[in-house]
Amino acid sequence: SNDGADLTAKSGARYKVLYLGGSSARMSLAVLKRIDVLVRGGATLVGDIPRGSPALMDDPGEFSRLAARLWSGDTGRGRVLPGHDPDKALAALGIAPDMTYSKAAADTALMFVHRNTPDAEIYFVTNRKDHTEPTTLSFPITGKAPEWWDAVTGSAKPLGYSVQDGRTTAALTLKPYQSGFVVFRNAAAANLTVPTPVRAPVATLSGPWTVTFQPGRGAPESVVLPQLADWSKNAETGVRYFSGTATYHRTFKLPAKSGKQLFLDLGDVREVAEVIVNGKSAGIHWKPPYRVDLTGLTRRGANALEVRVTNLWVNRLIGDAQPGAKPITFTALKTYRADAPLRPSGLMGPVILEEEK
Repeated sequence: SNDGADLTAKSGARYKVLYLGGSSARMSLAVLKRIDVLVRGGATLVGDIPRGSPALMDDPGEFSRLAARLWSGDTGRGRVLPGHDPDKALAALGIAPDMTYSKAAADTALMFVHRNTPDAEIYFVTNRKDHTEPTTLSFPITGKAPEWWDAVTGSAKPLGYSVQDGRTTAALTLKPYQSGFVVFRNAAAANLTVPTPVRAPVATLSGPWTVTFQPGRGAPESVVLPQLADWSKNAETGVRYFSGTATYHRTFKLPAKSGKQLFLDLGDVREVAEVIVNGKSAGIHWKPPYRVDLTGLTRRGANALEVRVTNLWVNRLIGDAQPGAKPITFTALKTYRADAPLRPSGLMGPVILEEEK
């Protein structure tokens, strides 16, 4: 429906512009007619004139006449802005950009969704790349202080920010594929500087590691790894083709001068890991960065560490497809051939104990 110049969905979401992107160079006559109604009711349309309809039942002449009328300026209460730059169109309407961000690399790609509530402005921000993104975010908001709400833990912390020319800027470093919420809800001063936590390695937990494997999956009961390595490159076929959960065991000692805020960085893990310290779980971790908060779980002297890692089913299916193999799994359809590439699996590290101040 149209509400003034805005488009309003049944959910209540409001839109300033209807943008023709993607495959909209061709659309059905019914869609074009509905767009015509929206524009004449006051909506703003951005995009180039469509080339035609993919539906054989649509009248090409009627389609062409209706499109030509809209894109020639006969738009009723609304307007049509040719082109494929929605930001330029919004500027022409006197609407400032919403969240913008600086790029640390040519392929930096952040995406966001902005939600407005009676007492807060909420931005869901996500890093779409497999590398760390240091960036500066800019928001068309003043008078409220930004906070970072972690999408996984639910924790919230203030962000350092500055206000200039009607916009609030905040520096943020996003981990690979990390996402979270920037929330504006509390009254703000002009600027706020938030100290950046300093992270320092305390110890690298190298081998040997004792690894026990889930029974009935073709792997030996346990192996001792002198150093962490990918299961799919192991000389033992039961390990190379293993799919399931394996538990890494070792002990470690805290250095005498280690701090109270301790973290365990697992490095590379495929795919899910649960960390258990002295019999207490530090949580299940299913995405990078595999960095585990150990605060309150460690003690002076020896600490017992377990890391339970579960990989994908793929390697076992490939192992079952090997000539002469005794299948351990069953599938109705043979999805993988014997020469299919194995997936990296297990705890590959490096595993580093860190403190944060």
